[in-house]
Amino acid sequence: MTRFPRLTLSQAKTTRVICWFLVGVAQFFVLFIHAQGQPMKGIPLFIRISVAVLLLIVVCIVIYTTIDKFVEKPDERAVLNNYRANSLLYSLFFVLFGLYIIFGEKLGINTFSINREQIIFLFSLLNLAQDGLFLFYERFGS
Repeated sequence: MTRFPRLTLSQAKTTRVICWFLVGVAQFFVLFIHAQGQPMKGIPLFIRISVAVLLLIVVCIVIYTTIDKFVEKPDERAVLNNYRANSLLYSLFFVLFGLYIIFGEKLGINTFSINREQIIFLFSLLNLAQDGLFLFYERFGS
């Protein structure tokens, strides 16, 4: 029976940053194509299959690096850095929503309409930022 290697927390987070970056790039490509008014069905089949396979591999890697059985347990410093990363992201959202409340009407933005592709893109950016901030605090935090 093959045993999967146990990853350090930094290895798992680095791998997830790379994976979420790939998902973000793929979704940005999809959003760009939709913005140009071209249907996704117009892309050659080979490219669509390649992207689907790549994203399937990315999903498997993210699941693998998320399961506690395959990643070392976080120590107190890692838990603190995870809290710090989440706290910074929450603060950024708080500031963004505050700016929206203050300047939204002046800019003519009264409602949000987010489609599926945009949600996936934002989700990938959020996870990329969370894992990236964790790695930043692990590397440069006090």
